[in-house]
Amino acid sequence: MKKIILYTISFALMLIGACSDDASGTITGPGLGGGPGTGGGGSLSITISSKQDQQGGYIFSGTPSAAITVSKITVSVPAENYTESLQYDGVTVVNANTTEDFIQYDPNSGVTQGQQWTFQFEGTLAADGKAYNVTSNYTIP
Repeated sequence: MKKIILYTISFALMLIGACSDDASGTITGPGLGGGPGTGGGGSLSITISSKQDQQGGYIFSGTPSAAITVSKITVSVPAENYTESLQYDGVTVVNANTTEDFIQYDPNSGVTQGQQWTFQFEGTLAADGKAYNVTSNYTIP
């Protein structure tokens, strides 16, 4: 039931974001996140960060080193045997060195300090449309 609610919220937020006038915006979706880490594929890297919301849930963000679009994020917690793939619009541009909130999890989701997460980002570089696949590792502080 939690996943259905989170997916519904994600879909609604993506629809709202798609109606924006500008080419940039926040890509927000449900899922699990990780802790401080950087991943790279060639010259692109995406640095992961996290913060807790007022209710104690976790919000996971990414800061790309180049302007990108995101079509999919696969999140995994190897120690928990957990993997989840989240789809994004693949159109919204996340500007270089700009931190965007990607994934939010509620307080009862099981996300805890010290857990090690892996984020696999797929999409295209905004500058030339070339596909990328970048993996970032993160340990929740």
